[in-house]
Parts: sequence; C-alpha cells; structure tokens
Amino acid sequence: MGSGFALRRSDGFTLLEVMVSVVIIAIALTTLFGSQSQSVALACEARFFTTAPLLAQEKMTELTLAGLADASVDNGEYDDDFPGYSWRVEPRDAPMGVSQGIAQLLKGVDVVVSWGEPERYRYRLTRYVFDGH
Repeated sequence: MGSGFALRRSDGFTLLEVMVSVVIIAIALTTLFGSQSQSVALACEARFFTTAPLLAQEKMTELTLAGLADASVDNGEYDDDFPGYSWRVEPRDAPMGVSQGIAQLLKGVDVVVSWGEPERYRYRLTRYVFDGH
C-alpha cells in the first residue's frame, strides 16, 4: 500500500502566486497614477497657454490706448475671474541690429503674464512702436 502520506491538490492560491499578482498590480497602479499626474500637469499648462495670450493682449490694448510709448514699469493681478494670474509691464530697448537713429524712435514694451508660485508659468508679449515726438 502506501506510506500514509498523500499529496493533495489545493483549490486555493499559493503564496508565490499571490505575491506575483500583488507586484503586477503595484506596477500597473504606479504607471496609472504617473500618467494621471502628467495628464493633470499638461492640462494646467494648456489652460495657461490658452488664457495667458488673451490676457496679455488685453493688457497690451489698454497700454496702446493709453499711449504705448509712454508706458512705464507696472504690475498687478487680474480680478477674481482669473485667480492667481498676474501681469507685469516692462519697457524695453530697441532690438539689437537696429541703427542708432531708428533705435531712438523705437519704443518697446513687454507684457508678462504669469501664473503659479513662484511664477511657474510665464508668457511674454512684446510690441514695438515708433515714437515720433
């Protein structure tokens, strides 16, 4: 007959099978959470680079109506419709390569729109005008 020991097949999972399953699930969840985080960051960036040009153009239009050549350094924040967005006006010199006579008549202004701490995203709009005073 037999020795009294019988091998029985169990209907459950072995510890090794459970550990392999847990590792596979952990890898899948890590990848999923990483791609979700990247997706949120890209959505924030896309939102900024859609909104910022419009806000910069609005501020540049205000400066143009007030006399762009007379613009001075200034800054501020947008209202509650655009929380966290701020703007800065920076007069600038004529670009390199412009002759001295023309450079004296050419006035430049930058409008910089930023969002996030500390200015995580920035968008710069530059406009030049001839100032014939």
